Amino acid sequence: MSSMLPHGFKAEAERISMEVRLELGLSSNDCLPCVDLATHLEIPVIALTDLLDSGADPVWVRLLQRNGAKFSALTVVDGTRRLIVFNQRHPPGRRANSLAHELSHTLLDHPPRPAIGDGGCRRWDTEVESEADWLAGALLVPRDGALRWHRDGRSIADGAIHFGVSEALFSWRLNHTGITRQVQSWRRTRLSP
Repeated sequence: MSSMLPHGFKAEAERISMEVRLELGLSSNDCLPCVDLATHLEIPVIALTDLLDSGADPVWVRLLQRNGAKFSALTVVDGTRRLIVFNQRHPPGRRANSLAHELSHTLLDHPPRPAIGDGGCRRWDTEVESEADWLAGALLVPRDGALRWHRDGRSIADGAIHFGVSEALFSWRLNHTGITRQVQSWRRTRLSP
């Protein structure tokens, strides 16, 4: 994923994360409630089943929610208005990441595109999706907060709970931001005579 990111993007994502957190009154050590960020950005967020009230076919809603279904979240765009629909059957950590990913597209001013192309095939822009993935991780687990957490010797499982993400995402942030190596080096230098 990170190989598709433009030079300097990772640092820019950390800056965006801290700007957003400051606007919401949060530090790098706080859990970011994605619904609060969506409210701040004036983007309504609804569960997939809420579409039933608008006439969605129950068969399709059940299909998107069945075990093993890949649907996590999507943003519907109408002019300048946006609406995020998410799969409430997914675990809380995955929902947080899905919402952060969708909000990242907005924060990065990614132009909306149809999800399905001619012939019914899924459209996928690897660079845009990689940017949204990376920013989502930075929003949810800022590097500074994760570094303090890991340097203090606290566990990945507790870090995931604290930041409201999956253990896989918390571990991914530690490894892909260089925190794991940095803390190992820091500990070695503290222990050497």
